[in-house]
Amino acid sequence: MTHSTSGLCTRSRRAKAATAAACLAVLAALAGCGTDEVPARPSSDRAQATQSPGPSADRSSPAPSPSPSSAPDTLTELAERPCLALDDEDTGPGKLYVVFEGTEKQYKDAPKSCQWGAQGGLVDFTPHPEADLTKDKRYRDLTPRTIAGRRALLGTPSRHSEGSCIAFVSAGNGQSFQLTVVPFGEGAPGPDAPTLATNFAKAILAHLK
Repeated sequence: MTHSTSGLCTRSRRAKAATAAACLAVLAALAGCGTDEVPARPSSDRAQATQSPGPSADRSSPAPSPSPSSAPDTLTELAERPCLALDDEDTGPGKLYVVFEGTEKQYKDAPKSCQWGAQGGLVDFTPHPEADLTKDKRYRDLTPRTIAGRRALLGTPSRHSEGSCIAFVSAGNGQSFQLTVVPFGEGAPGPDAPTLATNFAKAILAHLK
């Protein structure tokens, strides 16, 4: 296409006006060919399978990195901007080793959540400022734990989710948050799912007030 543009632009002066018009047309076509397109972020069927039965993602969008002045510090605020639960220091190689930046997700009839891709697996974070789900009888089969001084429940989301981990962590004042971890697969580098959930929970709790 570049060669044909050069030929058009070097015609004789007798066709100067026509040449100019042709050049403009070709350059416009070149500009059209160079339009940037943002590729869609690949989704994980396994990650979506760990969500509550039925909902499908309505929308998702990358989240901005939090600044000290904008980062929310209560679970109620995080319910509106869940991807701000972690900062750049948390996600670095020396800590959580996040390799895919947080993406906010909205599921039908469900709270907002944020998904990160970390060394070890995909991690979904869902705030529940309206309830402490560590006291919910529906999850009594999960294993009680203590994370950073907070009551927590850890276990497998369902009988079909071997290797995955779900965690409910109390945030105090009748509030809690949920972490769902789906490992990348056998042999992938990084911690196992329960350890990854625990590490994310500690980092999130460190910012909450």
